[in-house]
Amino acid sequence: MKAATGRLSFLYAALFFELGVNLPFFPLWLRAQSLSDEAIGIMLAAPLLARIIANPVVGALADRSGGARAALVICSAAVTIGTGLLAFAGGFLPILLLVVAIALAQGPLIALTDAVTLRSLNELRTPELRYGRIRLWGSAGFAIANLSAGWMLDWLPASSIIGMLLLSALATTLAAWAVAVIRVPERPAAATQPAGKLASPHLLVLTIAGAALVQASHAAVYGFSTLHWQSLGMSGGTMGALWAAGIVSEMAFFSLLGYIVRGSAGAAALLAASAVIATLRWVGMAQDPQIGFLVLLQFTHGLTFGATHLSSVFLLARIVPVGLLAQAQAWLAASWAGIMAVLTTLAGHLYGEWGEHVYCLMATVSAAGFLLLIPVALGFRGRSSLALALASEAEQPLQRLG
Repeated sequence: MKAATGRLSFLYAALFFELGVNLPFFPLWLRAQSLSDEAIGIMLAAPLLARIIANPVVGALADRSGGARAALVICSAAVTIGTGLLAFAGGFLPILLLVVAIALAQGPLIALTDAVTLRSLNELRTPELRYGRIRLWGSAGFAIANLSAGWMLDWLPASSIIGMLLLSALATTLAAWAVAVIRVPERPAAATQPAGKLASPHLLVLTIAGAALVQASHAAVYGFSTLHWQSLGMSGGTMGALWAAGIVSEMAFFSLLGYIVRGSAGAAALLAASAVIATLRWVGMAQDPQIGFLVLLQFTHGLTFGATHLSSVFLLARIVPVGLLAQAQAWLAASWAGIMAVLTTLAGHLYGEWGEHVYCLMATVSAAGFLLLIPVALGFRGRSSLALALASEAEQPLQRLG
């Protein structure tokens, strides 16, 4: 078990280290290419739109073929190649085409990793606790990337961001390969059990839609917070520390997940609560707070992102049949990516005029997500078990891995 969980933890750490460089600092590299705010908004939104296609397609292929681990290796290797080519790109169109190509491969990685991990943890009595402790290494990798990349940018030019992304993409490819060599059969649904009908299709739709709106409401902070803080004169180290503060809270939440959430009802209630906290966070960000209050708001990231991600992951695993698990996770990722693409584009157009008040739009979006999640919380009320809908798939439990 230790060898298997170690490999999965390493995969999350490497995958999110790459994202920890990309999300806060890639806009700075785009700005260094003399792109306007509108162009940057398009550049950040286009890969999100690409994921709407890539995530469901790759997820469906992984479910049907049982090759989620192989898909992890192929996608991560493609990201590495694309990132290397990005170092030689110049001008709006060449950069945009490469960014979209990278996104087609990078988009499905988190959903595939979640599906592989949940299947591996199927026969444990407390999958929530184990998953949280594995997933927190992704947050740790993200925080380390925030701090190290922010510090390095105090000394190195913006062009060094591509080098950081390339190294982290290589690490992700190695981590995916390490997981792929774990020998557990991943057979297609037809070989194990019928796909079956969804027990609660309305809960599935509401869960995906509500969680997607809350996750997509992070568009402004992901795309423009670093640019805004830079305009205020903050150093790279300070900006990295602000991002890391949010990830530290996320790690704390993940480590305690199994003690906080022990059932589908608790996960549904937590998902709705995360939408409320996200709304309050964006209202606070719209006030352009001083550094002390800004740090406090960043510490809520563990709930606005972490709680939304984990509770929606477990609820989907409770709702869908085994043969649709990777597809359900991919549809969730594709949904929030699509909404975030629209919001990122809007933020790019509005930021120049609205400034920090663009967060008011994000608050409205997360509030809409809360309204959709109220029926989900009520629908799961009284359900005490969050048993993952995977019981008949894994013939070899995690104890045999590695």
